[in-house]
Amino acid sequence: MLTYKLYRNDKDINKILDNINTVYKDTLCCCHGKDHALFVVDKVEYILKSLSCDERTIELGKIAALLHDIGNIGGRWEHARKSVGLASVFLDNPPHILPEERELILQAIEDHSKAENISSAISAALLIADKMHISKQRILPLELMDSWHKNLLEVEEVKIKISNKNITINCVTTESFSKQLLLDEYPKALTIFDKAAAYLGCSYQLLFNGT
Repeated sequence: MLTYKLYRNDKDINKILDNINTVYKDTLCCCHGKDHALFVVDKVEYILKSLSCDERTIELGKIAALLHDIGNIGGRWEHARKSVGLASVFLDNPPHILPEERELILQAIEDHSKAENISSAISAALLIADKMHISKQRILPLELMDSWHKNLLEVEEVKIKISNKNITINCVTTESFSKQLLLDEYPKALTIFDKAAAYLGCSYQLLFNGT
């Protein structure tokens, strides 16, 4: 059965991922292209493996992670819905996966922005992986950047660890980083962490430099 590697090597998918950040470079302060997609793929794989999901679920999760933001090539507005539309093309032509697998992937992509309908481990893992990507590696070199995005330049990296049904997300930051600024502007993501962790039967902690 064909797997994630097929989609990772697809020329059209890679072309979209390579061009997302340039098409809307004046309105996007954060990378939604290939670097972000591969970060999310890696973290989704780790989450699902840590929770002892089967190999096929992990493969489907990685495909969903790779495709979750491709709709940004048409702009940020309703990008999750646009991503579902584009992903459907790649999943259907030619058909590489079973119909029920296709629906799992598309549902996870559709819900990755708002977390209104978490209905699979793939969906929950994608939500966590996507929303935890807030480090300086994701910031694009734009002149127009608000204070919140400038603050993210002080986040060196974000790590995740899962042990005994506890998800720990640790932000490694500089001394200049403002934790309060992040928390004030990031309530939606914190709610998503809550909902996704609960779906997976886990608790979660958000740490800053291990505290």
